[in-house]
Amino acid sequence: MQPEIARTTTPHGLEHTCTFGSDARLNGVYTPPVCGDVILPCALFLTAGLLHHVGPHRFYVEMARDLAEVGAASLRFDLAGVGDSETRSSGSSYAQRSVEDVRSAMNHLQREYGHSQFVLIGLCSGADDALATAQQDSRVAGAVMLNGYAYRAGQFHWYRAWNFFVPRLFMWQKWQNRYNKLMGRAPTDAYAAASNSLDDDYRYIPPQTETADNINSLTRQGTQLLFIYTGSEHEDYTYKGQFFDMFPDARDNLRVREAYLKEADHTLVLKSDRNTLSNWIRSWYAGVPFERKH
Repeated sequence: MQPEIARTTTPHGLEHTCTFGSDARLNGVYTPPVCGDVILPCALFLTAGLLHHVGPHRFYVEMARDLAEVGAASLRFDLAGVGDSETRSSGSSYAQRSVEDVRSAMNHLQREYGHSQFVLIGLCSGADDALATAQQDSRVAGAVMLNGYAYRAGQFHWYRAWNFFVPRLFMWQKWQNRYNKLMGRAPTDAYAAASNSLDDDYRYIPPQTETADNINSLTRQGTQLLFIYTGSEHEDYTYKGQFFDMFPDARDNLRVREAYLKEADHTLVLKSDRNTLSNWIRSWYAGVPFERKH
């Protein structure tokens, strides 16, 4: 028995839920293009960490509807064990299971809607999954990676010192918190108290040379890549152009683009930052040739 499909009419078209994958465990929301004609590859929004398919502060919802206006359908869905998707048992690694889920989504979209090319869009771990899937499936014609892999290179240390450490020399609260820490006292501001409770980041970062090889391999096959970083990544990424200092071979590669939004935080709290990023992605999406063969 087929699951009932919930359809929602929005100013951007008729969106509906869909269920797919092994034992119909995966769930998502499909957004068709406003014009009804598929002009561009279908976009897949990949979950970041434990965030479900709406994305941080509904960023994926907003961007899916923006892309619909330029002729791109999209699917925002939850990986197994996240949001509306059920967990599944498998002997493979978490990273490989994520790739399998993304490929299941592409299989569903190809079978049900006739999409044969895809652009993967992911934040943080979602960016990692986008790059990994692109390496394994030639249907991926492009990928947008928000705060993907970053490596300290070029003028990283100078920009970090000037933009991050120097301003803090004149922030009294920082000195007060440092003094309180030395004296064994609690921080005097809520932000410092909260930051002390954060867990370490256990995200796996592959060697820089491996990432460079993957980028070169994908672009030789015709894959379009857009790397976007925000100011929240100051521990590894601090200025526009650092990407090409990390990967010099990509400097003259027309299939690789980089953008940097210093003002934005990792989860895109401000509506203005989300609008800026969505406009960048929509412009890139509509302006590059998707020519990967499969």
